[in-house]
Amino acid sequence: MDSRVRIAFCRFFAPYFLDYLNRFPFLLTEVFRYNGQGMITIYFTRHGETDWNIERKIQGHVEVDLNEKGKAQAKALHNKLLNTPIDLIFVSPLRRAKETAEIIRGDRNIPMFEDSRIIEEFYGDMEGESRSNEDYLVQRQCFAKRYPHGEGYFDVVQRVYNFFDELKEKYDGKVKTILVVAHGGMSRVVNSYFHDMTNDEFIHYGISNCELVKYEL
Repeated sequence: MDSRVRIAFCRFFAPYFLDYLNRFPFLLTEVFRYNGQGMITIYFTRHGETDWNIERKIQGHVEVDLNEKGKAQAKALHNKLLNTPIDLIFVSPLRRAKETAEIIRGDRNIPMFEDSRIIEEFYGDMEGESRSNEDYLVQRQCFAKRYPHGEGYFDVVQRVYNFFDELKEKYDGKVKTILVVAHGGMSRVVNSYFHDMTNDEFIHYGISNCELVKYEL
């Protein structure tokens, strides 16, 4: 086609094309998705209930198993997601998260990978203490201070943000939906990756056991 004809062709059809995009903006999203630049849907959930959740003890890296209610919560989420296409599952290496992920997956043939970057925050000497402990409540508001022999918020931010950056880089245009099964304490860091939050919103953010949160990566 002659270059002058191509130019005339583009000039004639461009207004119609832009009008369609204004009427149906999702078409632009599909164009980017087709070219490997589309969104990955992230489903994030917290493990099922444990006895330490009931007793309001700080769990962190301590291995605490699901109780019967926690297993039932995971089964309920399995049923909820049964007809939802999921390409990959990423899970914290802690037992309560892995058991939750196994129940959610059931007999579906979904590849599942452990990743230490989404393990719960390490509360150091505070693990096993009451969540009403005054030192713990003060520490929660200190963004640049680590728990004694543990992590601080910035440590968790670094590893969690790196995890999601890598998902985007590695799987963009290759998968559409990823399930992440992890923890309540680090869920505020996950939420801050996708949404701006004030300090107060960040400190008080949390999700319930087996609550499902949807993000677009």
